[in-house]
Amino acid sequence: MKTIIIGDVHGCLLELNQLLLELAPAEYDHLIFIGDLIDRGPDSAGVVERVVELSANHRVSLILGNHEEKFLRYRRHLAGGKGMERQMSGTEEFPMLMERLQPIHFEFLENANYTLHLPEYKTLLVHGGIPGQVKFPLPATYRYGDHAPRDYPGLDLLTKTRFLDDNGSFVALNEQKPQDQFWAETYDGGYGHVVFGHQPFMEAAPKEFPFATGVDTGCVYGGKLSALVLTVAL
Repeated sequence: MKTIIIGDVHGCLLELNQLLLELAPAEYDHLIFIGDLIDRGPDSAGVVERVVELSANHRVSLILGNHEEKFLRYRRHLAGGKGMERQMSGTEEFPMLMERLQPIHFEFLENANYTLHLPEYKTLLVHGGIPGQVKFPLPATYRYGDHAPRDYPGLDLLTKTRFLDDNGSFVALNEQKPQDQFWAETYDGGYGHVVFGHQPFMEAAPKEFPFATGVDTGCVYGGKLSALVLTVAL
C-alpha cells in the first residue's frame, strides 16, 4: 500500500487528471490532498467533484487549506444571512461553487482535517505550517467541522502559516519583515516529519527541509502539480 500526498491543486483539473494517470493509484492506496483544492485555477468545482468521485473507490483524505477554510466560512455566513459576500475579498469564485456543488461535496469539505498524523511514517500533515501559537498535542485527526476556537486557540493558523517572527509566532504575509524566517527552516522536528503545502516552490519536485517537505510546486502559477509517494517510513 502506498500513501500519496498531492500538492495544492487550486482548480487545475487537467493537471490533476494527468497526475492521477501517472500515479495510477491502486484501490487500497491512501490519497491525501494537502489542501487548496479550490480557487485561482480554471475549474475549482470540477476538482472537488473529481476528488469526491475518487473517494468512492479509494481511501481519500483532505487537509484543510486556507482557501477551503475561507469558502466554508463564506458558506456559513450566507446560511446565517450575514451578507458575507459583501464583506470578504477574493471570493469571486464562491457564488459559482455554491451553485454547482452538491451536498456530498460540501460534506467532504466540512470533513477536511486541520491535521493528520501518519504514525507509520512518523509524519504530521498540515496545509501551511506550525507557529508557536498552536499548542500540541492535537488529536490524531481534527476536522474543520469539529473546530471550536476555545478548544485549540490559533488552530486556523495551521492553514496559513509561512513566516515566523523572532518569537516563533505567525506573521501575516503583508506584515513580513526581512528578519522573519520561513517556518520549515527553523522547525526542529518536534512533531515528527511535517508534510505541508501552501507555499509554492517553483521546482520540479517537492521541496525538502531537514524535518519537513513542501509539496506545493506552483501548479496554478505555471509550475507542476506534484505528489509525494510514501512507501517506507521517513
